[in-house]
Amino acid sequence: MKIPKSKKARVRELIAICKKYQGEYLPSTHGSGSWATTYSQDFIRAAAELFSIIEKSNLPWPIDDLSQIFIENKIPSCRGAKMTPDKVEYLYKNHLKTVIADEKKSS
Repeated sequence: MKIPKSKKARVRELIAICKKYQGEYLPSTHGSGSWATTYSQDFIRAAAELFSIIEKSNLPWPIDDLSQIFIENKIPSCRGAKMTPDKVEYLYKNHLKTVIADEKKSS
């Protein structure tokens, strides 16, 4: 994967944020017995920026590349599963896409 040198430090920071906020997150609006885990907002924001960097690097398969980054760094899905391309595609469609679109509007 070819990330521009100027972005490599930021990519490492974003990976560290994703790692710190990885895994299950239970929104405060859900009860303690709830199974409806999701991704934390910190994770979503970092993953969205990471996806945008990959996409702007003109890499042909950003979903696969983000999956590879997550797997290499042992960052699981919100339910503890391996972050396969299918899981990353779900993450993108249901969380990252909106954040990225909002960022583009505000730029």
